[in-house]
Amino acid sequence: MSRFESLLAELVNIESLTGEEEKVALFLADTLRADGYTVELIPIAPSSRRVNIYAYIGSTRSTKCLLTTHIDTVPPFIPFSGPDEHGIVHGRGTCDAKGAVVAQILAVKELVESGAVQEGDVAMMYVVGEEVDGVGMKAASKMGLHWDSIVFGEPTEGKLALGHKGILLFELSASGVACHSGYPHLGKSANHILIPVLSDFLKMSLPVDDLLGPSTVNIGTVHGGEAPNILAPSSTATISIRVSTAFDKLKASSLAILAQHPEINFKLLAEYGPPRLHSDVPGFQTINVGFGTDIPFLTGHNAPEIKKMLYGPGSIFVAHTSTEHVAMAELVKCKDGYKTLVLYCLGC
Repeated sequence: MSRFESLLAELVNIESLTGEEEKVALFLADTLRADGYTVELIPIAPSSRRVNIYAYIGSTRSTKCLLTTHIDTVPPFIPFSGPDEHGIVHGRGTCDAKGAVVAQILAVKELVESGAVQEGDVAMMYVVGEEVDGVGMKAASKMGLHWDSIVFGEPTEGKLALGHKGILLFELSASGVACHSGYPHLGKSANHILIPVLSDFLKMSLPVDDLLGPSTVNIGTVHGGEAPNILAPSSTATISIRVSTAFDKLKASSLAILAQHPEINFKLLAEYGPPRLHSDVPGFQTINVGFGTDIPFLTGHNAPEIKKMLYGPGSIFVAHTSTEHVAMAELVKCKDGYKTLVLYCLGC
């Protein structure tokens, strides 16, 4: 078994659902120390056991280039298996995003061993919480560091992403008064309060971007009521709007809809506009992706001269599924791709 396969198998076989990343973080820290890097464990909050891993050459923390991705996964845990007769490996995180972790680590190792990079050139950072709230990248923003170029690892089929959509995530709730459905005048249905506002969101005029395509709206969850013969005493829903352009205008339109329904309580759980990404790199194909990342949570790196790139092995179409997998050949190709991107960022 190659170093690539063995390290990936070890990482995948350590369960690391969001919020439970401690074991995989400690394993990764030990692995990077054994390779000769200076390794820091960065808690996401004081006394928290959830930590980001930051590794670099020598004693220079602030580097020109950063390779980063996340070490948490979605449920359920699926152990590593393979490669099969087609050279494909399976398991939770193989493409989202532990495959990218291994590809980045081996890319930097080869660059160091060849003398292509030196102290101060490149660092690696592996964060927690990307799959839920981006808490790891938010903590990284408080490290007081600056990078000229950042390559984020996500399943982009070995192509550079042109960009990705922003998000508006709302949680709505309504309160009613329960009573027998045969006598509705004695109560009030929370469902009847909630449904009209959901309908208004589905009728929204959604902007379209020439690069990222249409903005979209999804009513992800709806919960309400106790039985068919009882008026619902409470009702909740979540609405996710993927924003390709005109973020401020779409946010204002969403708030205007909610203002027309004063009986609705709401929370804005997450919001960010479409991040600017760099994709014009010789030799790389590009791809348009519809998923979100924790890129917008890394503050202080939005100046036009900072190159932020999104690149990694695997397909988003199998990530988060029971058949998550990636081809070993694609992992190796992306390892070489990360090497090329680092040298591109360094102007080599």
